[in-house]
Amino acid sequence: MKNSILVISDHQEQNYTAILQAAELAKAYNCKLHIVNFCYEKLRGVVDIEDAQDLIVHNLHELNAHKLVNTLQGIVEYNFETVWEKNIHIWVNNYVKEHKPYMIVKTGHRTEALFYTPTDWHIIRECHAPVLIAADKKWHKARNVLATVDLETELQDKKQLNEQVLKNASIIAKQINAELHICYTVPFSPLLRKLGIINKDKLENEHKAELQEKLVILARSYGINPDHIHIKAGQVDKVITSVAADCKASVVVVGTVARAGLEQKLLGNTAESILTLLKTDVLTIPA
Repeated sequence: MKNSILVISDHQEQNYTAILQAAELAKAYNCKLHIVNFCYEKLRGVVDIEDAQDLIVHNLHELNAHKLVNTLQGIVEYNFETVWEKNIHIWVNNYVKEHKPYMIVKTGHRTEALFYTPTDWHIIRECHAPVLIAADKKWHKARNVLATVDLETELQDKKQLNEQVLKNASIIAKQINAELHICYTVPFSPLLRKLGIINKDKLENEHKAELQEKLVILARSYGINPDHIHIKAGQVDKVITSVAADCKASVVVVGTVARAGLEQKLLGNTAESILTLLKTDVLTIPA
């Protein structure tokens, strides 16, 4: 039986960004789509709340079912349901635990206050599945793919995460006939640079020399141009955003490490910082 990609549909969205992106990914991963449309309304003052819910769900389901047929029929295998649910991330977490979809796809909503965590962040932090946040407005029409990895880690779990990031980035690049780029950010303090203690260019060149053997293996393993492996010093989220713009990436693949509790809300993680800066699709791969 085919694995599935869970697509969180936004019924207010006009151009079906997430669904169309998911359809392309379904071809790459040989998956079917399970599309879920969520709805929720406050029904204070309504006499028969259950009937009102059923009516809203039915009408919204019929409307979107017709749109989906026109959009996806003959393109990809899919099924579709409409769910009455206020807390989308809780429903998604339970679905992932039970059905183990290959991936989750959702259109991104990029605002966040310090003590308010919207659905996007909950899903990225909590779900044990890759999550693709689809951008409705991209920088450009180029379709290259950028994989972000830690080339100097000695930790086995980080090495495995690197492999998953590169594997998924390579699959997507082949599916959309794009060039694959790889980015590694060398940790670097802007303050030390400002004080003249560290030379950024020298630091980058030293790391390139030390990693030369790994770079050759990477280039051969993934059939990419060695010039498409970018080693830059700086703040991780800003480096990745800059490299993504320079190489005209439409998809950036990053690894994530889950956080919990207050640390989760105050610190976030690199993937979340990248999401606020990039105008590309971002695929997060959990460790």
